[in-house]
Amino acid sequence: MSWLENLKIAAVALWANWLRSVLTMLGLIIGVGSVVLIVAIGVGTQKFVKDQFRSFGTNVVVVGEDRPPDGLTQNTDRRIRPLTIEDMEALRTQIGAISRASGILSENGRVVWNNKDADGRIYGMEPELARILNWSVRKGRFFTDKEVQQRARVAVLGEEIADELFGTEQPVGKQILVNGRTMTVIGVLEKRSGAFRGYLQFLERGAIMPFTVVQESLISNVTPFGRRVRIIFLETKPAETIEAVTFQVTNLLRARHQITAEDDFFVGNAQEILNVFNAIAAGLTVMLGLIAAIALLVGGINIMNIMLVSVTERTREIGLRKALGASEGVILAQFVIEAVLISVLGGLIGLGLGWGAAALVGALSPIKPEVTPMAVFLAVGVATGIGLFFGVFPARRAARLDPIVALRTE
Repeated sequence: MSWLENLKIAAVALWANWLRSVLTMLGLIIGVGSVVLIVAIGVGTQKFVKDQFRSFGTNVVVVGEDRPPDGLTQNTDRRIRPLTIEDMEALRTQIGAISRASGILSENGRVVWNNKDADGRIYGMEPELARILNWSVRKGRFFTDKEVQQRARVAVLGEEIADELFGTEQPVGKQILVNGRTMTVIGVLEKRSGAFRGYLQFLERGAIMPFTVVQESLISNVTPFGRRVRIIFLETKPAETIEAVTFQVTNLLRARHQITAEDDFFVGNAQEILNVFNAIAAGLTVMLGLIAAIALLVGGINIMNIMLVSVTERTREIGLRKALGASEGVILAQFVIEAVLISVLGGLIGLGLGWGAAALVGALSPIKPEVTPMAVFLAVGVATGIGLFFGVFPARRAARLDPIVALRTE
């Protein structure tokens, strides 16, 4: 008997008990659908995070002060030297792998417009930093290098503090008081969204002004080591690796700060965070996939159970076919094909449901799940494998029935 004839017989047998067949497939449908959805969300999440890093800049190195934990400052012998503008200039000029370098001056401040005032942070920056971090403005513009040199009294507001002060009014062009100094608003930063909003969220309640204006008239940042800068952002050249630049930055700052033991600064980069996230995401995907695989196991056991019931119900049919000359191989093939057919159908339905659920998640969230060819192959392959694995035992039992005993069965 050909495989095609066996397939037709299997289809007729399944259709004759269609409700039982559907219930048998249910565990497999849920398992395959869950696996497809979990893998799709995992792939989509990783792509989403990579896109967010790309907009933030995966070639950005961050240097900041590494302070002792609270309560240990007076009880530790550790020497803390602040980062300075001189450190920033040294990094900019002495490391050839760096294309841009810019720092942030910051201090608590008060911003006033008309009768409204808001507490926030005062930031001194250069336009270079906006280019390093791919910042964009929602309204107006960012100040220019020329305005920094001319010490122009202009400000770019974070979206949160701008909304608090101006509400629905247009802030661009208005004059505000920042710690008692008059500034003209020329722009409002666009709110960062996605995975790294929290990293730059502090800017949303800030007033950003030219570096020169802030350091000369708005904050006191003079230390025995030079003018203090809170944090420095570095952009590497395209051909350079983050690891090599991080190594050079660390060594230069250790030499400048005369460090022989523990560093008084930290050096981080987006790629390190991305690598950690990818490892966590991969682990979560595997863990959730294993949980979903339990449903596949339950579905396989259900298939074996139903096939055993089917063998019992069709004992006389099996005996008749064997009496007419059907070999054990033919009977075995018939029941294995039935098990595989029900598994593949359940797998395809589960694949469709998982695909649809992934599309729904993509429509309702910023993450766009992606059903990859590997996920499709995995779903169909696992379903077929379950049919073969759990279908062989009932099929062997059917194939080994004694035809005389089978024909006597009521």
